[in-house]
Amino acid sequence: MTPERTLVALGGLLHDIGKFRQRAFWSERRSHEDHGRRWTEEKVLPRLRFLTDQERGQLVEVVEKHHESGAYARDVRVVRLADRLASGERVPRDREEGTGDPATELLLPVFTALRLDGRGLEDRQRRAYAYRTAPLTLDADVFPAPRETLRADYPRLWGHFEQAWESLPDLSPAFHDPDAFALAWLSLLRAYAWCVPAAAYLDEPDVSLADHLQVTGALAACLWDLPDEVLARLEADSSQDEPVALLVGGDVSGIQRFLYTISSAGAAKSLRGRSAYLGLLCDVVAEFTRRELGVLPCNVIYSGGGHFYLLAPLGVGERLAGVRERLTGVLLDFFGGDVALVLDAVPLKASDLRVVPGEPRSPLGERWRELDAKLRSAKQTLLRQVALSSPQKVFGPFGVGGREEFCVVCHSEPDQPEGLRDRGVRRPVAPAAEEADRKCSLCKSFEDLSHRVARAAYLVLRQVRPKPGGNLEWHSVLTALGLELWLDTEDELVSHYRPDDWVIRLNDPRLDPVARDGRTVPVVGFRLLPNFTPIEEDGTIREMAELAQGSDGAPYFSALRMDVDSLGRLFSEGLGGRLSLSRLATFSRSLSTFFEGYLNRICEELDPGRKHLYLLYSGGDDLLAVGSWNAVLGLAQRIRDEFGRYACNNPAVTLSGGTSLHHEKFPLYQASRLAGHLQEAAKAWHRDGRAKDAFNLWGQPLQWDELDWARDWHDRITGWLMRDGVRRAFVFKLARIATMYDRVQAELSRRPGLTEQEVRRRVRYKRWLWTLVYYLAKESAELQPQLQRLQHELVNQDRIRCLATLARWVELSTR
Repeated sequence: MTPERTLVALGGLLHDIGKFRQRAFWSERRSHEDHGRRWTEEKVLPRLRFLTDQERGQLVEVVEKHHESGAYARDVRVVRLADRLASGERVPRDREEGTGDPATELLLPVFTALRLDGRGLEDRQRRAYAYRTAPLTLDADVFPAPRETLRADYPRLWGHFEQAWESLPDLSPAFHDPDAFALAWLSLLRAYAWCVPAAAYLDEPDVSLADHLQVTGALAACLWDLPDEVLARLEADSSQDEPVALLVGGDVSGIQRFLYTISSAGAAKSLRGRSAYLGLLCDVVAEFTRRELGVLPCNVIYSGGGHFYLLAPLGVGERLAGVRERLTGVLLDFFGGDVALVLDAVPLKASDLRVVPGEPRSPLGERWRELDAKLRSAKQTLLRQVALSSPQKVFGPFGVGGREEFCVVCHSEPDQPEGLRDRGVRRPVAPAAEEADRKCSLCKSFEDLSHRVARAAYLVLRQVRPKPGGNLEWHSVLTALGLELWLDTEDELVSHYRPDDWVIRLNDPRLDPVARDGRTVPVVGFRLLPNFTPIEEDGTIREMAELAQGSDGAPYFSALRMDVDSLGRLFSEGLGGRLSLSRLATFSRSLSTFFEGYLNRICEELDPGRKHLYLLYSGGDDLLAVGSWNAVLGLAQRIRDEFGRYACNNPAVTLSGGTSLHHEKFPLYQASRLAGHLQEAAKAWHRDGRAKDAFNLWGQPLQWDELDWARDWHDRITGWLMRDGVRRAFVFKLARIATMYDRVQAELSRRPGLTEQEVRRRVRYKRWLWTLVYYLAKESAELQPQLQRLQHELVNQDRIRCLATLARWVELSTR
């Protein structure tokens, strides 16, 4: 990255920091430019040893002059234009609301603005929620709250931010390397300025200062390369159809195949490692791509769930093909096509960055759909060029056949795929010391990664020179890309650390250094990693048999898959004409905070002893968990309830999921895949004009309120059986009634000419109804009021379709 491009990117990251300090010292009545200039000059720039005195002076001028018109130096003009383009996202306040008070205004959640298919919050509801002015945590403080219950406290929040900045030790890479500084600065902004509005006086305060600064820095890095005449035209009119940057997208393909085609042998031990590895691989590929394209970490807008997006200068488009070719070659050599990457880009125009409130779609949304279409198309021809130049790598023949031993987990033969030989890498297949099964070196390393993820508190990133040789393990591909990773405990961190390593703290936004054994290890960032794992007394991961045996009632385990409905459309259409890069970054980061961070907290509260739940994967917007069947079911309902509150109960933002039920010896990888099929069936299920927003319980699609109803009656009936002397035969009677209903429902549904409404009307007058009345009337007189309520809800509220699931649930709990 050129020094000039680096400097303007840093100017963009720093330019509005005075707004944060201004809110904390509002009584001083000074401009935010003055606050920013003084604090940057006194507190920030003296610590940045990679800058010359001249460059420090240039940055001070950028912070002080970025709102002034006039013929300043090119770096000031570039940051001023980047700020203007980034600010094109702002939506004017409603006239009735008047102007805002920056000292007391709170940030509005992006979730409240989302609308899809006519569903969303009304304007008065949208303005009813806000965020607390508090440092980022992984507890309820990150949830929106009723606006009238909150009071801004910017002095206290600024104090935390300033203290965190000053706590960074002088030996930190952040003060010697601009890339490391950008990462540390972004981490501080995300930890403390995530809830600070970028603008509040004339505009709606729905964009955070952290996201505005990141987008301005990313755009400034792209604008620097524009010719002077283009820069001048955009300064005169920043709404022109003039290309200003590339939106680059990457998509790691083969995730489902990589996770769910392994055999049952060793699946429980390696599936967690495999899922964690895919998240790390996506991050490393994004890091590799942004380094090859010569931009700072602020240009990576999003990375997670197997996808990443970044902004790059227009001039690096030719370089992108080389990056794609190198990544394709590395992944093909190491995985033989099982895991691959598509990489493409679309140009962004200045006019694409301006929002159009009230319109159903935005120009940026169109670019996003265009990029998505290119990535989908690229998947269809992913290995075309490789097949033309090296057909044997794509078409084989592969392996040696015969009696060659193979890995019992992934079925790979030794030293396969063929590309490993070109890199001098081996893939031996041999039994571990304590096991009879033969496993390849890669699958063994995934088992080790599972244990590391469960106990790691830090991630260490080191730039290395790629070198051939060695056995194929999970970090081999990362090393081939010039990056080495460790997942460390605090003890391991201290022994591993070398100067210039990037140390990332896991699941904790603090950047305090680690002081141990006379050594100080600086931390330059934080990352959220879903790592809740059931642990035995000796520190090993619990097996599926133990999870099944630990269930309440029947000794079964369950797999759970959940995700956000219509997420792609929410990204491209949900904000309508208000879509912007900052709002997009806020939305994706908010989802990551919940699914990659807060989900750990939910599991901890439900399973404090770490005996029943195993969070195998959670990234972006979806998750896979396994565990004791009753604990998994409780987790699904808790996630739905908490996410609804997190998304301000916006009807446009919903979850669907599915959970399967299995004997302890059922293969885990098959259980996970089956849960995925149940989830898809829930999304495809329609009832009363509603699609998605549903949960598939052991093969029965339910609306979430039906699941709540079933849980309520499950708890009541279970209590009757346990405490009130009701015989278990009562449960089997309910199951018989449910079977009678299901049969007549199926019979009527097959008759031609009957509408769904007519089927519902006729089914109510069949034998099941009279049997229900008879069975319930024979039970205890003391329970008759509750039984009459159950009868009413089954018949008049159409809960009868849930009765079979309810009976099975009670039977499992009381077996």
